[in-house]
Amino acid sequence: MPDGELVLSTINRYVPEVIATMVGITANQGAGTADAAQPSHMSGVIGSIGLSGKVNGMVYTGFSTDLAKCVAEKILGGSAGDQDVADVVAELTNMITGNLKSQLCDSGFNCSLSIPSVVKGDDIEVSANSASISVRNEYTLEGCPDTLVVQVFAALEH
Repeated sequence: MPDGELVLSTINRYVPEVIATMVGITANQGAGTADAAQPSHMSGVIGSIGLSGKVNGMVYTGFSTDLAKCVAEKILGGSAGDQDVADVVAELTNMITGNLKSQLCDSGFNCSLSIPSVVKGDDIEVSANSASISVRNEYTLEGCPDTLVVQVFAALEH
């Protein structure tokens, strides 16, 4: 399986799993692409985690402000403030990326993760010039507005 397809199939497997486990709702994947354009643009609450080792790159999760609040409130069972929303986005990003890391390590691409970071803004440009892999997909989350965007930029060391 080509590297981009491996990454896409992995996020398509684990994003719905993480959302079902943590949020208790269904996530339906979009068509996705293993050859996403760079740079890419995201708006809202954006989580990111770096990968380093035999895989170097970044994983981004993009939640609209309304989607991030919806997901946080479902997890917390009530209202969610800005810090709660940021914490939930960081944790979901961490879980999605952790599953990707595990699959990559199982495929012989050992790597480490950075700690998650979260930024909020409109039209945030993300890219990685050295990445040979640029994967993107969108997920519709049951009962929530907008879509969750997951973007992975990576270079695998063969």
